[in-house]
Amino acid sequence: MSPLPSSLRDRTFCTIKVGALAAVVAVPLLLQACGGGEAPPPSAPPAPSASAAPSAAPAASAAPPASASAAPPAETASAAPPPAPTTPASTKVTTKNDPAWAGCHQSYEAKNKEVVKDVAAMAKSCAAVTKMKEVGKPFKGKQADKDTPQSFPLKAKANHCYRVYAQAAEGIKDLDLAIKDSTGAIAGEDSTDDPSPVVFEDGAVCFKEDDAATVIVSVGMGSGAYAVQVWGD
Repeated sequence: MSPLPSSLRDRTFCTIKVGALAAVVAVPLLLQACGGGEAPPPSAPPAPSASAAPSAAPAASAAPPASASAAPPAETASAAPPPAPTTPASTKVTTKNDPAWAGCHQSYEAKNKEVVKDVAAMAKSCAAVTKMKEVGKPFKGKQADKDTPQSFPLKAKANHCYRVYAQAAEGIKDLDLAIKDSTGAIAGEDSTDDPSPVVFEDGAVCFKEDDAATVIVSVGMGSGAYAVQVWGD
């Protein structure tokens, strides 16, 4: 048997060596040490293409600039309309109040037969508590809620108090009563919605000076006849 070539012997010896040391040494390194040829260098990873390479940090897309027409401005509350002008209170009068005076009016029931007689009966039913007496003759009129208010003169004396009574016929559900001084300012007005108003329900209007005052009568609901009577101290 012819001897093995030297190169083959070296490879056989190295193969045995590899089997003995395989658990400790990596095979490619032993083969290189044994002259079995150099291990091919690791191939470099292919360079990623521009399209495949992910961007390092995706940038947030910029929001489009808001245009004036994109979002309408928030609506603002419209200013409330100014309140309607009110008639000023009179500076020519003071008021006299007594809760006991309200009872005689509240307990009164009209006969609804003759407005002049009814208003006189109502005023007389309060005479004991008010200690007042009739001033002048009753006023009588006829009015509907669509009509303009009617007025009657009241010659007020300084340092005297006055209470005005009114009674409406059945056709009027709400009769309104007021006193104005010579300047047109409100000296007093009724506080009830009924056909028999009184100014005041629980008191009287007292003038600080002589004045050409006016009694104003208007109808809030209905139509028909009414009568007014002024009492004073």
